[in-house]
Amino acid sequence: MKLKYIPVFAEDVDAQIDFYTQKLGFNAIGNTCFSEGEEYTVLQASNIDVALVVAESNGANVFKSCIILNTEDCLKDYHLYKTAGVFFYAAPRYLPTGLAAEFLDPAGNRFILLEERNYTEI
Repeated sequence: MKLKYIPVFAEDVDAQIDFYTQKLGFNAIGNTCFSEGEEYTVLQASNIDVALVVAESNGANVFKSCIILNTEDCLKDYHLYKTAGVFFYAAPRYLPTGLAAEFLDPAGNRFILLEERNYTEI
């Protein structure tokens, strides 16, 4: 078994798709249906094996996603996304798992850029 899709919820699906494609470099690769009468846009980035599916939130849906994006260079990606207009809470910071930076998409889904580091290596 492997993880294939991560849902992200939005009241404004078009704004959500614009954010992912124009600021984060995802591509809309098609649509899929997980339940009767509901179609979701599938977004894929060239360097990520898992696709995002943008699901419409009806306002009553309180679920938000937290998506951790593994990166080889947190500082580089932080500056790349910041230049593209992504708002970060703060500059990247060191955590026990590595260097991380957090941002929200327009619908309030939380993203963490994480450059994993092993602090026990000499």
